[in-house]
Amino acid sequence: MTNTQTYSLFMDALDVVNRSLKANRGKGVYGRLLDAMSQFLNGHTSAVAVYEDDPGAPFDYYTIRYVDGLFELEEHGRGGHDSEWKVSRKYLLSLVDHPETYIEHPARMDLDWLADRLPESTKAHLL
Repeated sequence: MTNTQTYSLFMDALDVVNRSLKANRGKGVYGRLLDAMSQFLNGHTSAVAVYEDDPGAPFDYYTIRYVDGLFELEEHGRGGHDSEWKVSRKYLLSLVDHPETYIEHPARMDLDWLADRLPESTKAHLL
């Protein structure tokens, strides 16, 4: 897969994630998680390492920022960041190929890498 194809896939997957975040804000436990992320992680920047089969061997990087409840692309590449998220190309394809699954069932999205950065006292009230 070329960098151009990966970029398009990544941006389409990011769009699905943002659509799910918008659709599920204020709904149940997941909505409370999103509210907490917005309160404590607004402006958080993550380097996203895209890999094929081995998380230790990424083939592409993106830098994203969580702003006002949504993710935005900072740059194609590994820029300055607060955390790193390793994601498989297979997962990105699943997001793009089945967007309604992730919009209707947001718990299927991989947001643990970001939720883990919430204060322990906040996480305890979400569960």
